[in-house]
Amino acid sequence: MSYRNTSAKDAPLYGAPKPAKKQKSSREINSSNTLAFTSQLESLINSGTNTSSRSTTTSSRPRAKKEDIFASHNRNVKKRAARDLEDDSPAFDQKHSTSSEALDSSAWHRSKRKMEEKARLYAAMKRGDVGDENDTHLVDFDRKWADQQNKQLSDQSSPEDESDSDKEMVEWEDEFGRTRTGTAAQRAREQRLAQLGSEAAMRSRPDMPTNLIVGDTVQASAFNPDEPVAQQMADLAAKRDKSLTPPPDTHFDSSKEIRQKGVGFMQFSHDDQERKRQFENLEMERAETERVRAEREKRLKDRKDEIEKRRNAIRQKQGKKQADDFLTGLSKELGAQPAKEEDAAVKENTEDS
Repeated sequence: MSYRNTSAKDAPLYGAPKPAKKQKSSREINSSNTLAFTSQLESLINSGTNTSSRSTTTSSRPRAKKEDIFASHNRNVKKRAARDLEDDSPAFDQKHSTSSEALDSSAWHRSKRKMEEKARLYAAMKRGDVGDENDTHLVDFDRKWADQQNKQLSDQSSPEDESDSDKEMVEWEDEFGRTRTGTAAQRAREQRLAQLGSEAAMRSRPDMPTNLIVGDTVQASAFNPDEPVAQQMADLAAKRDKSLTPPPDTHFDSSKEIRQKGVGFMQFSHDDQERKRQFENLEMERAETERVRAEREKRLKDRKDEIEKRRNAIRQKQGKKQADDFLTGLSKELGAQPAKEEDAAVKENTEDS
């Protein structure tokens, strides 16, 4: 086990041997010393009795005893103390409030700075960086830490649980590179203490900053030329969003316009239910109009088809009549030509004869 440079009061803490106390030199007691002591004691007793008898004879009238300033109390102090001990004493009433005056920023920063200084001092005292030789801080962190470690070690290991292997003498190297000799239990205890000390030192260190830049880095976001434009757009959006977004539903009001309205113009109601009913009526009228228009167009189409059929029938009849007339005329022409030929032949025969 290593011994650190410690003060006299911390010596038992780290296992250092206590300095040997100086023994008082004892005097030899002999008969001459005892006789001198008894004679001196008798003279002192006699002188004391003489002075007491003399004072009683001379002071016949008793004097008024002077009040002691430390024994006397303030006026009505006992009444106030008795009132404070009562259960319903206002001294023990806790006053809670949900609202208080705003704290001054300077006072807040001052309190914060003092608390940070106290926290740093407390961490330094826990690490052992601050010496307290004169008991200025009234806190012995070394003693607290040692008591806590001893309590943990005593809870973890008991004399009954130690085996023969823990009592074997072994050698190990401590944190300072020195070769130590002791039992296996002592080696394990020293290793645990060293590990706990290193963990406490790591916990007391500040955390590594997260935004630390290591190596060559191009800070592209250090200057953003579009930032003023984005800020202006954000300001405009904030001004716009002050009103209701989206705006409330409003309907067209023809009474606010001065213009000529057409024949088919219609002013709808501002009431949503009435407006919906008017729209439904218009849809029904539109559907009825389209139905009537479709029926009329269908009738017109059917009539046109009928007329076209009649025209085709008339054309067919006219064509058939013309064909019949042509055939009749042709047949007549063909029947007249053979009769003429027969007459001519008869006439020639008669002439020849």
